[in-house]
Amino acid sequence: MTTSERPLRVAVVGAAGWAGSRHARAFAKAGATVTHLVYQDERAIPLAQELAAQVVPDVQELPADQLDLVVVALPTTLQPPICADLLNRGLRVLTEKPVAADTEGAAIMAVALGVHDRLMVGYTLHQHPAVEFLSQWVHNNDVIAVNVRSVAHKRTIDSWRADPKEGGVAVVNGIHAIELVSSWFEGEPHVSATSANSSLYGSPVPEHVLATLEFPSGAVFTLQSYWSPWNEPQGLNQGDWSLTIDVLAAKGRMVLSNDSLRRWDRDGGQHVQDFEPSDLFLRQAEAALRFCAGHKPAVTFAQALRATEIADGVRTAAASGTPEVPARDPHRNP
Repeated sequence: MTTSERPLRVAVVGAAGWAGSRHARAFAKAGATVTHLVYQDERAIPLAQELAAQVVPDVQELPADQLDLVVVALPTTLQPPICADLLNRGLRVLTEKPVAADTEGAAIMAVALGVHDRLMVGYTLHQHPAVEFLSQWVHNNDVIAVNVRSVAHKRTIDSWRADPKEGGVAVVNGIHAIELVSSWFEGEPHVSATSANSSLYGSPVPEHVLATLEFPSGAVFTLQSYWSPWNEPQGLNQGDWSLTIDVLAAKGRMVLSNDSLRRWDRDGGQHVQDFEPSDLFLRQAEAALRFCAGHKPAVTFAQALRATEIADGVRTAAASGTPEVPARDPHRNP
């Protein structure tokens, strides 16, 4: 069997975690062979038996010459050095979003070999079938404002999510919207207002963040992101993520609400398109396999880094209470 005929071989780091197990099953469903699961205890064994994979305790035990892709699904602060090491070993890598918890962590990956060619960052919103329509509509219109409400259901905020170094809800969940919206507009936005609160669970990290940013074009982006103890009846990722993106333009309005896309035209026309619920992990796995075959990654390192830089600006503004903070230093070399 030639390389092009055999199933692509995938390893998953952090395979017994919430995201890692979904990645592993998604790649198997997409037709890849999941050969290795990286986990340090026996929790990965049932999944390994299900997928006929081998469990190894450390990425150093992965056979680089026998893999086509390594998926890294760990707490964000742990990912940069591991991804950099894998890239330096010549592997292709799909890493969970964000690319790092902050720009300092992203700098570790920035110097890795092949970071712009062999790294794909897992922002699953780009895999939603409605987002292609929404993004094209944004590019064809003079956008005035974008309002996003992103709510992830969590019964508790503990473990790595409660680590202040991970950045709280804006970095763990709101970053999806930051990355997507920033991909629509050029230039660096300014954070004009922020609010952060930790009263929903009482954890040591921001659990509710409200931020307003303005892009050089004049488009205003308002983000409300929070973890919710209440499970809403509809949502993405098998119902645990409720997302609304409301875009106002001079000639109309478009609203994506989970799997429903609604458009209002200036002349009074209204259009509604409902999409079947998508397994975004499966769609992302399929995109990653195309990436292994030579296609451009759905989200590049540069694109993901920009989102992390903007999130840093939001965090700084929320922590300081400063009314206006640049998303990044405009005088810093790119």
